[in-house]
Amino acid sequence: MAIVYHSKVLEHVQWEDHPESPFRIKTLTKKLKKERLWGDVISPIMINDEDVLKVHTEDHLASLKCSENVMRDQDTLQTKRTYGLAMLSASIAKTAVGVALSGVPTLAITRPPGHHAEREYAGGFCYLNNVAIAVEAAGVRTAIIDLDAHHGNGTEEIFYGRDDVLFIDCHESELYTGTGQKEDLGTHSGEGYTINIPLPPGSGNRAYRKAMNEIIIPIIREYGPELIVVSLGVDAHYCDPNSNLRLSTQGYVDACKALIKESVDGKIAFVLEGGYHLRATAEVVAGVLAAFEGKEIVPEYNEDMEDGLGGVIAVENVRKFLKRHWNI
Repeated sequence: MAIVYHSKVLEHVQWEDHPESPFRIKTLTKKLKKERLWGDVISPIMINDEDVLKVHTEDHLASLKCSENVMRDQDTLQTKRTYGLAMLSASIAKTAVGVALSGVPTLAITRPPGHHAEREYAGGFCYLNNVAIAVEAAGVRTAIIDLDAHHGNGTEEIFYGRDDVLFIDCHESELYTGTGQKEDLGTHSGEGYTINIPLPPGSGNRAYRKAMNEIIIPIIREYGPELIVVSLGVDAHYCDPNSNLRLSTQGYVDACKALIKESVDGKIAFVLEGGYHLRATAEVVAGVLAAFEGKEIVPEYNEDMEDGLGGVIAVENVRKFLKRHWNI
């Protein structure tokens, strides 16, 4: 498995105690090196404005180039350096997807993240939609699977009216941004190609396993993508301070393994999104890379913390609802 990375992602700083900090990546890379998984590291090929304008508007791009400090929302500061660093992050994602299309599975260590960025919106720590830019550049039939605890409103909005991109999002219900209801299925030719699996707080391994086995994998098989791109947010982990989900390290790794098995000829890319417990995020990503190497890491955070059967029931309700569109 190849890693696409550039050390300049560490230069993105909003304020001192901001949860989306450079320490996320420092801890992650340290863990990968410790587990001897830090190899075949590829530098990104920089994108240009033309790549961005395929998914974002000219007004949005112009606003990112503003040299003044701007609060895009209460948690997202834009500085004069934001445009260049957001372009770097999107470049890492695009390069990773390009490598994956050649049959080499990839991990894109992106920062800042991107899945909340809509065509004309920045917020939720995101400025450019890394995955959307990368998938649009790939130009092939693609399934995007978003595992971040927060709904990928930006990715959904960008592809909501299209059937050449399948978007599946498993997330905590009513968390930021409050979008991602099961009834949100896409529009026009894209109707049925947006799949939302909102889970109640306390959902964990059993709920995710059911979602993967009974909704996500069957729909991927029916859809038949040429490429799979995973928005790998690790904040659904029970250690994470920014959600109320209860997925363990092994639960995350098992979900990713299932997606790996569905990729055609190794055409799969994992693109980092959220994940704010430093060590838990690092060991999940290490576990995913280890799976490609035929190795296993010994997880530190692997308790079964699921709270009741609310998540399992929610998944079953989504499955029944989706039967009008998919054979599940």
